[in-house]
Amino acid sequence: MIGRSIKFFLLLFALGMNPLCVEPVRAALGGDAASVASDAGEMRGTVHAELLQGYDIHEITVVSGTRVREFLNRGGVVFAVTWSGPVAPDLQRLLGTNFAEYTRALTALKQSGLHKSLRVASSSLVVESGGHMRAYSGRAYLPALIPAGTAAADLR
Repeated sequence: MIGRSIKFFLLLFALGMNPLCVEPVRAALGGDAASVASDAGEMRGTVHAELLQGYDIHEITVVSGTRVREFLNRGGVVFAVTWSGPVAPDLQRLLGTNFAEYTRALTALKQSGLHKSLRVASSSLVVESGGHMRAYSGRAYLPALIPAGTAAADLR
């Protein structure tokens, strides 16, 4: 019984979810701009928008210090999401419909135990997550939706 609980706890950490401190976030890859205000309200955070040449960044900052950045292309579609802070976000909400692909890729990894960083990549989805208690960070993006002239390295 205890062994099962530990395995479940480890699986949640590998998925990027700390069951002791998960903040709700509704922004989802492939979603639209309407979610930004809703996310900020639900997280009781403040939104700061930065308009760049090829895309916009909507940053939500929560009192806890967690920061979620949503990258929207000119069509208003969320093509990337990044996070950092003392609390790990709910990756199922962040990845939206892409979460199933992410979990399939995780189960295909031949790694065991806890890892400080994790990278899952396919032609349609890239998720990089890492950190430790009180210092989580990561990003997820849809390569096909990244605006021309924008490098994945710019998504931070």
